Amino acid sequence: MSEDESDLDRILALARAQRPDPAGWSLAVTVDWIERSYFGIGVSRRLDALPSGELGACASLRAPTPDDPVATVTSMMRPGCEQLWTAQFGWIETRVEDAGAATVRAVSECLTGDERLRWIDAGYQLVFEELAMERRLSVAGGPHPRWPPDTSMLEWGPRAAAASFEVYESAFRTRPGFPAWSRSEWIERLTGDDAFLPQASLCALRSGVPAGFVVCSKGWIDQVGVAPAHRRLGLASALVAEAMARMRALGIEVARLHVNANNPEALAAWHRLGFGECGRRGRFERGAHRAGQEAT
Repeated sequence: MSEDESDLDRILALARAQRPDPAGWSLAVTVDWIERSYFGIGVSRRLDALPSGELGACASLRAPTPDDPVATVTSMMRPGCEQLWTAQFGWIETRVEDAGAATVRAVSECLTGDERLRWIDAGYQLVFEELAMERRLSVAGGPHPRWPPDTSMLEWGPRAAAASFEVYESAFRTRPGFPAWSRSEWIERLTGDDAFLPQASLCALRSGVPAGFVVCSKGWIDQVGVAPAHRRLGLASALVAEAMARMRALGIEVARLHVNANNPEALAAWHRLGFGECGRRGRFERGAHRAGQEAT
């Protein structure tokens, strides 16, 4: 086994151990995320081993590039090893200073209250927090779609994709940080990999007008949108119920999604559909390295 393979296995074991709920979901316990965050060109990492050989903590920094001028850091801590944070944070600060980045972003895919306090005490601001939610599909008696009057479905294909993009723009363009992707960019981002699930993705029309859409990947409800003129009619709930029924028919046992933590209306809607919290993720940012300041 190579050194990188050994390191990956140890980081994966730490990622699993740090979850508050061992059965909860976290992107941090996927090999793809660990490889992107801790390996590759422009990435440096710190591993803090315990006498047992297991990792007590690990951290990484991805140096800024012309395409992304932000230095990106991560940190994972085994419960009971919080005393390693001071040395780990000192390493992070040194790497940030060496990278010469104007902005540094700290990414957590398994966010806990303790980690939130560590980053905030270190001068970072929480700029994004999202919950992972899930619902088991193997349980009988799932919600049945209740469609508003004059609703028809477009199965996924070029026409449904174009109509869904029309809804996406009207539903989300007034939100802060709207990316203003072109239609081709949006479609590629949602459907451009092997996980895309066209069988559970569809667009709803009302009286022939694009009104709502749902796009899914294997086990995930990736995006749901309803045009403003068609809201408060239960269309989003009907789209999700239909998508879950189609996933269940394909043998998928769990549906998951992400929702912004500061969106109580959406959280309440997902709870009504039987979803419960299974994980939390966050992103913190601050300006360039502050010389001479120690971790607290």
